[in-house]
Amino acid sequence: MCIGFGVLRAKYPRMATTFTMLTTINAALLAHGQETVAENDGSLEWRTLAASWPFIVESELEDGNYHFTKEQIEVTTYSTGKFGFDYAYAVPAAALYVRNVWEEDASGTSYEVDWCQDSGFVHTDADEGVWIEYVVVADPSAFTANFATGIKMMLEAHILRALKEEYREAEAFETKAMFYLQRARTKSSSSRSKQSIRAGGGSIVEARKRRG
Repeated sequence: MCIGFGVLRAKYPRMATTFTMLTTINAALLAHGQETVAENDGSLEWRTLAASWPFIVESELEDGNYHFTKEQIEVTTYSTGKFGFDYAYAVPAAALYVRNVWEEDASGTSYEVDWCQDSGFVHTDADEGVWIEYVVVADPSAFTANFATGIKMMLEAHILRALKEEYREAEAFETKAMFYLQRARTKSSSSRSKQSIRAGGGSIVEARKRRG
């Protein structure tokens, strides 16, 4: 994959409610008449849902373009590149995957670059450092309400399937969950502001480098 864009970032307000993994799990349990759990209490409910949590959340973060999962970093140290590129810049270890790479001049103007990614590096011909935008697993406190509701309903589907053996109901809740997650994706996408300017035969994009 060889791509590259810079984008204008907006600052996003925090939610009025702070979500956590535990409160989301307990909300799912209460919705089905189950007793709430404490973190690492050894219960079957905690072990089942806590084990499912990273798979549910990380798979959705990979599929959706959520503003609260994005971080950016400037990398200036490089090694020898691959795939026909001269330079390789290390990707942060916390990154699920890289979404964008660009270079920036002294005035703060960002220019798209061609790049490719392997397991630990982005490869490009930019020789004076690059900015890397990557996806991380966000803390639940950063979740939007629709995203948290979708995750809760996915957990409810796991309760119905693993704890109650109600498979048809589980499928219904997975469908409901996808409705809320799709709303979360749409709202996250529409809330981002993008501005692109064409000049001098190349794409010039103003970019503010900050999380979100």
